[in-house]
Amino acid sequence: MGGLSSLAIRSLAARRGRTGLSVVGIALGVAVLYASLATDAGIAASIGRTVRHLVGRADLRVESFGPVGLSAESLAAIDAAPGVAVAAPALQRRTYLPPAENDASAAPAPVTVLGIEPGPEASVRDLVLAGGVPLSGPDASEALISATLAAANGTALGDTITLPKLGGDEAPVDLTVVGIVAGDGPILGSAGRTVILPLHTMQRLFDDATVSRVDIVAGEGASPAEVSTAIGVALTSQPYVISTPASVADSLRSSSADFRSTTALIAAVALFVGAFLIFNTLSMTVSERVRELGLLRAAGATRRQLVGFVVVQAIVLGILGGLLGLVAGFVLAELMAADLRSIASIPFERVDPSLGSIVAVVAIGLGVTVAAAIEPARRASSIPPVEALRDRIDPTTARRARLAWLVGVFVVVGIAGLLTWPRDAGFAGLARSGLVYLVLFGAVLTAPFVLGALGRLAGLPFRGVLRVEERLARASIVRDRSRTTLTVGALAIGLAMVVAIGGVAHQSRLAASVWLDEVIPGDELVTSIRPIALDEDVIGQLAAIDGVARVSPFAVFEVARNGVRMDAAAVVGGDMLADGRLRFIDGDRTAALNDLDKGGVAVLPRSIAERTGLTVGSTLTLAVGEGKVADLRVAGVTERTLPGGVGEAVLVGWPDATAVFGVAGADVLAVRYVPGKAAEARPVLEEAARTAALEPNPLETVAGAVDTALAQVFGLFDALALVAVVVAALGIVNTLTVSVLERVRELGVLRAAGMTRDQVRRTVVVEAGILGIVGSVLGIVTGLIAGAILVLLAGGGPLILDLPWLSIAAALVLGIGISMAASWYPARLASRLAIVAAVQHE
Repeated sequence: MGGLSSLAIRSLAARRGRTGLSVVGIALGVAVLYASLATDAGIAASIGRTVRHLVGRADLRVESFGPVGLSAESLAAIDAAPGVAVAAPALQRRTYLPPAENDASAAPAPVTVLGIEPGPEASVRDLVLAGGVPLSGPDASEALISATLAAANGTALGDTITLPKLGGDEAPVDLTVVGIVAGDGPILGSAGRTVILPLHTMQRLFDDATVSRVDIVAGEGASPAEVSTAIGVALTSQPYVISTPASVADSLRSSSADFRSTTALIAAVALFVGAFLIFNTLSMTVSERVRELGLLRAAGATRRQLVGFVVVQAIVLGILGGLLGLVAGFVLAELMAADLRSIASIPFERVDPSLGSIVAVVAIGLGVTVAAAIEPARRASSIPPVEALRDRIDPTTARRARLAWLVGVFVVVGIAGLLTWPRDAGFAGLARSGLVYLVLFGAVLTAPFVLGALGRLAGLPFRGVLRVEERLARASIVRDRSRTTLTVGALAIGLAMVVAIGGVAHQSRLAASVWLDEVIPGDELVTSIRPIALDEDVIGQLAAIDGVARVSPFAVFEVARNGVRMDAAAVVGGDMLADGRLRFIDGDRTAALNDLDKGGVAVLPRSIAERTGLTVGSTLTLAVGEGKVADLRVAGVTERTLPGGVGEAVLVGWPDATAVFGVAGADVLAVRYVPGKAAEARPVLEEAARTAALEPNPLETVAGAVDTALAQVFGLFDALALVAVVVAALGIVNTLTVSVLERVRELGVLRAAGMTRDQVRRTVVVEAGILGIVGSVLGIVTGLIAGAILVLLAGGGPLILDLPWLSIAAALVLGIGISMAASWYPARLASRLAIVAAVQHE
C-alpha cells in the first residue's frame, strides 16, 4: 500500500495545474464555510455583549407599553413588589443641541438623552468614565456625555451644554459636564451622541413625570420568575412589557436569523460545487490510468489497495484545500466583519471560531473531498485486467455511478450543513434554506435531460459564423455527457444563487417602492424627535406655505390584542382618501377612511387580517390599560399599511389615538405639494421645518436610503455567491483541459486535414461558450424559483411579479464570460499540439 500511496501522490504532482485547481476549489468552499462560522460566532458574541450592555446585572426589565411612560405610581408599585432588591428607573428621549455659534444656520444636531437615578443605576450597570466624576444626585444640574459626542462637539470637562426645555416656553437649560463616558455610551442606535442626566433633572427638562423603563435586580432567594409574578400582581394601572436578558437576546437573534441562515446556505452551496470539481479531478485520474490500474490488479494489487490509491489523493487534496481555505476564510471573515459593522443593528466585532470549530471546518472540507472520491475509488477497484485494454470505461456505467455519487455527496454536504447550522437561527430559516438546497439539487439532476436541447439552442449564436467549430464543440460536449452535465450543473447552481439573491433584493426594493407609492400621502416626510400636538402652530405654518397642498400627521404606537403586541398608526382618513392612498381588498374605501376621522373603527393590513381571522364588520379588541379595552369595528382591509416595530400597523383615526390610546402627537408629517410647485415650495418648507427642529426627508431620499441599505446587505451575499461561480469556472477549466487531452489524436488528424491553429483554438472557446450559455439558462431559471421560495417563505409579503432583469443579465454575462475566460488555457493547449505527435498519440 505504501508504494501505491507514493504513486498516488506522484500522480497529483505530475498534474500540478489540475491539482492546483482542485485545491483552490475546495479551499474556496472551506473559506466560505469558515467565514460563515466566524461571522455567526461574531454575531453571537455581539448579541451577548449587547444584552450585557442593555440590561447590565438586571434580572428583569419593565418597559412602558404604548405612548405613555410608566407613572410614579407604577414605579412605586414595582419598587414595593416582593423580591425586588433594586429598581433602577430611566427616561429616554431625543432632542437637539443648539447649532454651533460659528454656523447658526446649520441644522441642529440630534442627541439621545438618558435620565437615571445615579444610586440604583450603579447597582445595575457600570458607566465606564474616560474622565471626570459620576453624577452626584437625581436633582443636580449636571451631565455626562459620551466620548464620541465630546470629540464631535469639542466639549471638555467643566464645559456647559445647553438643552432646550420642552413642554413650555421656558428658556433652555444649561448643564455642567462633570464626566465623559467611554466610547459611544450606554445607548444603542444613538450613533454615540449620548447625554446622561439625573432623572429628576431630565423629567423637569422634558416636562414628563414618567419613566421609560425600570431595570430590576431580584433579591436574595427570589427568582426572576417569582419577581415577575409579583410585579404582575402589583402593576395593574397601565400596560407594560416585562423581559429578561434571555428574551432580549432571543429578540436580537431573531433579527439576525435570516442573515445567518443565508450565509450558511451559501457555504453549503460552495462546498457542493467544490465537490463537483474534486469528483471530476479524481474521475479523470481514474480514466487516464485505466490501463495502469488494471495492470496493477493483474500484478496482484487488491481492490482495497486501488481504493486507497484514490482515497489518498482525495485526502491530500482535502488537507491542502482545508489549510488554504482557513487562510482565505480568515481574510474573507475580516471583509465580512468590516461590512457588517456598517450595516448591523448591533455593534459587531468578528470573533474567530473556537479550535473545535476550526477542526470541524477542516474535517468537513476533508469529508466532502473524500465523499467525492468514493465513486471514483469504487470504479478504480472494480477495473478488471481485461478492461485495462480499453481506452475508457463504459460511459453508461460511469453515468449511473456518477448519479449515485451525486445523491451521496448531496446528503454528505446536507449533514455537514446541519452540523454547522446556527443553533439559534430558527427552524424557519433552516426549512427555507433546505428547500432552496433541494431546488438547486433538482436543477443538477435535470441537467442531463436538457443538455441536448439547450446545447443545440446555445450553439445558434456561433453557428452562423463558426459552423465547423460549433459542430465539433457540440460533439465534444455530448461525448461524455455525465461529466459535462456535472460541469454545467456546478455552474448553474452558482449562478442560481446569484439570481436568487438578486431576486430577493429586487423584491425588497419593489416592496419598499410600493409602500411609498400606496401608503404615504405626500412628497416629503418631516420627522420630529418629540410628539407634535395636532393644535401646534408648526403644522399650520407648514400648511400655509405657498405650494403646499396639505400636511398629514402620523404617529406609530404600540397596542396589545390578547396579550400579543401589535403596532398601530394614527392617520387622517380624509387625507388618505383625497390623496388616493391605500389599496383596499375588502370594505368600502370611502366609507372606511371617512369613518376613521369619526372614531370607533380600524383599518387592518392584509397580514394582520389573515393572522387574526378578522374581516370587515368584526370587532378588534385592544387593551388600553387599567383593565380597560377599546372595541374597534374593522371598517376595511388593505394590501399594506404603515410599517411599525414588529410588522405593519393597524390604522386608527386621530380621535381614537388621542382620546382612547393617549397618543400625545405626531411623529411624522407627510407633506403634499401642489402639482408643479414643489420646486419653489420645497426649499421654503425645509427651512421652516429645520427652524422648528424638524427633519425634512423627500421621498426620493427615503427610497434612496432604503436602496442603499439593501444594496449593502445583498451585496455581501452576492460576493459570497460569486465564490461558487468561481469554483464552477475552475471546473470548466478542468473539463475543457481533459476534453482536449482526450482528443489529442482527433485534433492532430484535423490539423493534418487542414484545420488551422486558430480554428482549433476557436473550437475550444465555442465549447466553453455553449457550456456557459447552457449553465446560465439553467441557473437563471433555477435562481428565479429559489428566489421566489425565499421571498414567499420569509413572510415579507406577497410575491411581486417583476423579474430581476439586472441580476438575470449579470448571471448571463458571468456565466458566458467566466466560461469563455476559463477556456483560455485549454484553447492554448489545443492550438499548440504538434501534428505528428498528436497523430501518433496513444
